[in-house]
Amino acid sequence: MAMGVAKGQESTLQVAMVCLDELVPEDCRYRKLDRLVDWSFVREAAGPYYADEVGRPSIDPIVLVKLMVAAALEGIGSTRELCRVASLRLDLRRFLGYGFHERLPVHQTLSHAQTRRFVDGALFERLFLRSLDLCKQHGLVDGTHLSVDGFHAEANAALASLRASLALVAVDEPEEGDPIESDRLSAPQLSLAEPRSGPTPKRRSSNQMSVSRTDPDAKLRGKPGQRPHLVYRGQVAVDPQARCVVACLGEQADGYEGDALDPILDRARFACPGLESVAADSGFAAERVWRGMERRGLLAYIPPQPTMLPTAEATTEAQQQAVAARARCKSTRGVWAHKRRMADAEGVVGELKNQHGLDRARSRGTPLFHVQLLLGCAALNYKRLADHAPDAASAAAAAPAPTTAVPPTTPASTDNKSGEAARPNTWNYVLCLN
Repeated sequence: MAMGVAKGQESTLQVAMVCLDELVPEDCRYRKLDRLVDWSFVREAAGPYYADEVGRPSIDPIVLVKLMVAAALEGIGSTRELCRVASLRLDLRRFLGYGFHERLPVHQTLSHAQTRRFVDGALFERLFLRSLDLCKQHGLVDGTHLSVDGFHAEANAALASLRASLALVAVDEPEEGDPIESDRLSAPQLSLAEPRSGPTPKRRSSNQMSVSRTDPDAKLRGKPGQRPHLVYRGQVAVDPQARCVVACLGEQADGYEGDALDPILDRARFACPGLESVAADSGFAAERVWRGMERRGLLAYIPPQPTMLPTAEATTEAQQQAVAARARCKSTRGVWAHKRRMADAEGVVGELKNQHGLDRARSRGTPLFHVQLLLGCAALNYKRLADHAPDAASAAAAAPAPTTAVPPTTPASTDNKSGEAARPNTWNYVLCLN
């Protein structure tokens, strides 16, 4: 066999007619999502955030939302890196509807949309509920049992930002006719500590004594053998059918973890009207939690903590609740629920943190962390949809494809005021300068 001729720089400077749609394989995940998801609901949900007639044209909101979903699917936490990766990858360009000759939105536009324009989270709630509805339509949600678990995400704030929070001393209001001192109105009254003798004790920060200046919503958390850090807390409810997320909640990492179970079930009641049981770990165990499950008519497979169990024959009502909860968890159904919780809830938490960027909060504030959690859970549901709904995707793929394609005469506009115009058709051939 003769040695091949080496290709030089001249080969990479040639101009060729190529079709972007033909360069992306049929089994691409983003290609399946375009066949399964009708993204037009994004324009309807984003309509209130845009002006009707005034102002310069904006980027199509579908493009912005698709970029955010792609960031969550790829686990990319930086908008600059996301725009760089999307401009290089053919599957993402096709997913966004951008040809080779078009420039993607800049990272400032994407950051402004997520943290300023859509900051109330209504659009992302709609995005998550749409992903859940599609999973239900394709039989990926059973709806009779849920596994709930919480996790901590490191906040975007350093320990050096902690400062002591001093409370003002109550000052008696002057009675009518009493002279008012000028310095009494200008300076707040603070109390001084009593004189201390002996060695100076080691001071420790806590959520009751200190607050972060850069992110007041972030709370301090530490475990024995681990460094303390500022975190947020996320809660997820997972269905065992295909491990789809049914409900999620981003909150401050303060207070009792089990108090988030009621809001989680309120969010899941529309998706799972036939819900029968809920499983969680012992961190959710409390008398009020078990009673709340009874009022809802649900079986709670939540094991009690050892300190909740009775030590004598005379038991209180709370201890009786703990004994009954322990008996439920030791039953056949309880053992099954325990195994499903470890596989489903804990597995989804690990997947969100390791693959979808939920190990760290990208923005500051509880509302923005909840938005990040909604995006991560919606991306996970869309991934389940693309992986476990092959029949619908195959039927759409078997549809006849366009047979003719005409090169565009002028680059299609990337701007529109309210998202009424669609993105350029990726079947159009374009001139590609490699």
